[in-house]
Order: sequence, then C-alpha cells, then structure tokens
Amino acid sequence: MVFNLRTYSFTESDEGDPTPPKSFSLKQLRVATDNFSSKNIVGDDWYGTVYRGSLADGSLVAVKRASSVDWLREEHFESEVQVGSAVSTHPNVLCLRGFHRTQKELLLVYPLMINHSLSYNLTERQDRFARPIDWTTRKRIALGAARGLAHLHNQGNFKIMHRYICASSILLNVDFEAVIGLFRFPMIMHERNAEEGTIEWITCMPPRHGAGVSFSSPAEENSADSGFDSLTCHCYEDVYVSTPITGKFGFIAPEYLYTEKCTLKNDVFAFGRMLLELISGQLINNFLTEVIGGEAFLPEDGVRKLMNKDQLGRVMDPNLQGNYAEEQAEQLLRLPLLCSHEDPSVRPEMSEVVRMLESQFLQRDPSTRSSWSQSECDSTPYHSFPPSPSPLGFAP
Repeated sequence: MVFNLRTYSFTESDEGDPTPPKSFSLKQLRVATDNFSSKNIVGDDWYGTVYRGSLADGSLVAVKRASSVDWLREEHFESEVQVGSAVSTHPNVLCLRGFHRTQKELLLVYPLMINHSLSYNLTERQDRFARPIDWTTRKRIALGAARGLAHLHNQGNFKIMHRYICASSILLNVDFEAVIGLFRFPMIMHERNAEEGTIEWITCMPPRHGAGVSFSSPAEENSADSGFDSLTCHCYEDVYVSTPITGKFGFIAPEYLYTEKCTLKNDVFAFGRMLLELISGQLINNFLTEVIGGEAFLPEDGVRKLMNKDQLGRVMDPNLQGNYAEEQAEQLLRLPLLCSHEDPSVRPEMSEVVRMLESQFLQRDPSTRSSWSQSECDSTPYHSFPPSPSPLGFAP
C-alpha cells in the first residue's frame, strides 16, 4: 500500500523530538506516592487508580496503576507507551514521563495536571457556580486543545488518532492551559496499517411528521414500516485504518460507526462535540435534554435552531452569567457545527481549525478559510442513525 501524496502528504514536525519515557523502578514510584497511599488518590477508572506523586527531583506526577494485569490492561499499557514514545514534545499534549512493567505491576507516569480535566471543572468542581471558567479562559482552552490535536495529527511520517476527544480528555495545567491526555484508545496511523480508498455507508432521513425515531440497522431500514423517509448512500475518499469501533459514545463519527473505517476526521468530529461541552457547560450526553429540550435529534441541529431563533443564550453556560462577548460566542458556536458535520468532507482538518481560532481570537489571517462561514454551518446536514454499537470498546 502506497499513500497518495497529493491528497494526504506527510510533513515533518517542527516541534522537538520525542523524549523517550523513562523506566522507573517500583521502589521509586512507591516512594513518590508514599507507598500508593489512599491519601494520594486523585482518580480511578477501568484501568486502575491514579495517584499523586512527587519524584526525587521535586516534580509532581500522576501515577496510573493498573488494578490487575490482564490482556486488556496490557494492551492499553502498550498503546500508551508506544504513543508516548512516538509523539514529539508539544505544550498542549500530555507527555509520558515514564513507566514500570513487571508481571504483577503496570504503571504509567505523567506530569500532574493540577487543575484536573475540563469535565471536572465544568460539572464536578465544588465552586464552579461561584467561580466558573471565564470566557477568556474558555477561548484559550479551545485554541490550546485544537493545537494539541493538530500536533498529534502531524507527526511527520505517521499520524496519531486520539479517538477519545471529549471534556474528560482535555486536562488543565496550573495556568488552565489545555493539555490533551487520557490516551485510552490512541492509534498510530502509518503506511503499514493505513489504506486509501472509498468509505461508503447508508444514512437515512427521519420522518417529517410523527413522534420520535428509533435506532435500527441498515437492513431494518429497508423495511417499508421502518419509520424513515429515505435512504441515501454516502461516499467519502480518505486515508483510513480499519479497526473495531472504540471511543466515547456520542463522540464517534457516523461513518466510523457504520464502516469501522477510522480517519483523522473522527477526531475532528469529536473535537466539535467537545466544543459544545466547553461552551454550554453540559456534557454532550445531557446536551439534548438540558440545553435543547428535546427540540432536535442531534445537538448540532438544536444549536442551529436556537441560533436561527436568536436564542444564543440558551446554548451558553448559565454559569457565565452573560459575561462573554456575544459576537465571539456566536462565531465560536459555528465551529462545532462545522467540525461535527455529519459529512466528513465538510469537516476541516485540525490545522485549519487552529488557523480559524487564531484568526478569531488572535486577529491572525488564516491561510485557507477566512472564517467558518454562515453558509457552511447553516447548511442542513443529512441525519444518520447507526445501529446500536456493541458496548465493547466504549467508555463512559
């Protein structure tokens, strides 16, 4: 398999070369975490427990300790070490400091993000109502996250698909700068596993009248009583990796759900959904009920309807108490509509997203698009209702 360099050229990274992760001894990490004291626990998930630690040089770290050693955690461990060894240094990407591996222990060592995750700050922090993340900080988070993801997508002769972009994977350092982390399902995309070709899948339009729509498989949709107005076959040309569906439900692009062919545009789709979380203060799984109020099938449709009704305030996080630049907010809201467009050919590359945000917030002239335009974002997308995916591979 040979890449078509006209459509998918690899460029050399202009960032620092990757620093190989260090191999820590178990004794070093026991000392750093006070023998994995419960007082140093800062979080846990399916992989295991995360401990706050301090290394001998005084640097603060987060130590992820697997709750057991099995094939799934070993696979996850290998994936994080592989990505951590490959990605070049960037201020908006979490750097793997090191690891420890034995038959009984799997430990990963990262810099400690003192301000936790974006998700934590939007929905869990105790004082978020009294001291919400202000508008200026949210703009900075959007731009930093875009820069970090664009960096992952441009690693020279390979590219890294994150596949878990959401408010939980956007970490915040001491200055509330965005740092992309939580590499649960990353995939290194290179000549040995990528193909160039057509991605084809079926989409269907919801009925114009009637209450509700149920999810169904493409085969079921051919039924006369399936409840859909029409079926449409969509095709998209890109470089992709054929891989079982993994990611966070609600953040997986429809073409990936249908075909198990994952492209970099899957991350762009997820980035758009994450922006809605950042702007609205609601996790995307609550967005339709809490913000849209059941007025649409998809979050993006609901945002379009509210913007067309001049009801921008309903989308904005109420904790901001109106302290934002309305024109900027309206412009920023157009970006998730573009990034999460159901047609992947409409979605920009992350490098374009960075230029768009820089042109908006830093008054820089983008080299490709002058702005994300009204016509691009107000165009009515097709609606796809994919079959219910297997719970395997999905994360809460």
